[in-house]
Amino acid sequence: MPSAAELLLGIPWALWSFGVVSWLSALVLNGFWVVLAIALWILSGLLVFWAPIEDYLARYAFRLRHPTLLEQQKIDVAWRSVCSVVAVNPRYYKLWIEESDSINGSAMAGRSIAVSRWAVVSLPPRQLQAVLAHEFGHHQGGHPWAGLIAFWYALPGRFVVGAVRWLFRRATQVPAVGCLLLAIFVSAYGGLLMYSLVFHVGWGWAFYSLVPFLVPIPLAWFSRRGELWADQVAADLGYARDTVAMLYDLQAQGEDVARRASGWRGALYSHHPSIADRITALERYLQNTGS
Repeated sequence: MPSAAELLLGIPWALWSFGVVSWLSALVLNGFWVVLAIALWILSGLLVFWAPIEDYLARYAFRLRHPTLLEQQKIDVAWRSVCSVVAVNPRYYKLWIEESDSINGSAMAGRSIAVSRWAVVSLPPRQLQAVLAHEFGHHQGGHPWAGLIAFWYALPGRFVVGAVRWLFRRATQVPAVGCLLLAIFVSAYGGLLMYSLVFHVGWGWAFYSLVPFLVPIPLAWFSRRGELWADQVAADLGYARDTVAMLYDLQAQGEDVARRASGWRGALYSHHPSIADRITALERYLQNTGS
């Protein structure tokens, strides 16, 4: 399943983050306090399942808000329709609004489901239900909690990689500095490889340093599979045709234009399949089921 794959692929990032946290702790603290800081970081992953933390992440990390009274009335009707099909208590999940003018939705770890303001205001009832059913499919597959856990433990490592990328972007504004930084980076990694070849040690560290460049590719692929999985769950609930109609509208609005403009790199690292791929998968589903 995509959720299990996300957890497995999150392990290398977590190990990278462990190295960053250990190094920073040893740099600032000493003795028992180093061990305590590392242990607290390891245990901190449990916090993402605590309801107050979930609400905090929804509000401040993902920029979501509670629905207004009118939005609540419309989204409640759609959500209750979906829950009646799957025999789930609609009050078990928390519904949020993403301040966006696009057709969008998201599922977060815990019990949170979000849809865009535009989707609530503008989509026909059946298509809004299809969006909610898609997000419910993510929860059913365990994708939100797996993705959030992997994201949480990857944060220190991603922060370091982001800082290095920012440094290189700034350095490219001065070609001499950029070339110097690139030379230092290549020399350092080349030295590590030579050390491994000569002394037959250090292969683990050589691979370890490539994690930020290798893991995102399969992680993005499994994330795309997770989106197709959620589409199939929505289709199984009876929303295949509604989802296809919505996707054709998205395609007509040029939703795939930016993706095509980004070329192979954008397609390789994208966490969402193209609209065309989603439509093809759902139309194949309709043909196979005779719906």
